Amino acid sequence: MHCSHFTARRCLSCTELATAYPDQLSAKQRHCAGLLSAWPRIDWLPPVASAESGFRNKAKMVVSGNARRPVLGILGADGKGVDLRDCGLYSASLQASFEAMADFIRDAGLTPYDVAQRRGELKFLLVTESPDGELMLRLVMRSEAQLPALRAGLPA
Repeated sequence: MHCSHFTARRCLSCTELATAYPDQLSAKQRHCAGLLSAWPRIDWLPPVASAESGFRNKAKMVVSGNARRPVLGILGADGKGVDLRDCGLYSASLQASFEAMADFIRDAGLTPYDVAQRRGELKFLLVTESPDGELMLRLVMRSEAQLPALRAGLPA
């Protein structure tokens, strides 16, 4: 899978991305065989390859930036937000939901937490997609200070 964030070194979370996928599968197979070498009678089936992109159904998005322009993704080495809304690992419907979440943060006036300054409220969005396509969103806040704004914005 090609990833512009990895190529630009903005996100290096996918540590094996530079390794061809068949080589990744072979390495995992060898690793498992080594771990279970004490049981030599194991019959190994060939590994089952998954999709190389769009397979992830859960996201933990750090919220940075500000209430008017939230950034959803990770914190870079410089402590600033790296927007990963277009990360190729997430399913299409999960990717599509990120813009609505950013709109919600903006409309509700939720203040992203600033790690360096230890200010702000909204730290993370935890999003999980069920097999039938429904999404569960959890917001990780520093305190209950913006809970009224969050609740007021939910109907929209």
